[in-house]
Amino acid sequence: MRYLRSIKLLLVAVIMLMAASGTASAGSQDFTLVNGTGRTISYIYLSPTQCSDWIYQDELGNNVLRPGQEIFLDFDPRDNVQYWDVKVVYDNGEEGYWIGLDLYRIYSLTIRPGGSSSIEMI
Repeated sequence: MRYLRSIKLLLVAVIMLMAASGTASAGSQDFTLVNGTGRTISYIYLSPTQCSDWIYQDELGNNVLRPGQEIFLDFDPRDNVQYWDVKVVYDNGEEGYWIGLDLYRIYSLTIRPGGSSSIEMI
């Protein structure tokens, strides 16, 4: 009986370890961006924090993101980078920035005025 209990505990530990390492190694930085700024966003740009160029440009295409709306942003699986910056351009041309976001852990990001945000993590 004690042997069976030990095997069950070991099995649970192995499953938990596999799940945790699978999430980290999958490189999934996909997340939902929610516009909590109260302003209309015309453009969204994304870039690894250590990079000086915006790799993902104009994620909205011909659309805009109105206050309260959200967009799902997905990444190429080869983008094995953990920390990302987000830049938005509002309909009046002003810009907002959110820097150093851990996209391995964030699944929903509500951006707010002045660079603040609400984050839901995995």
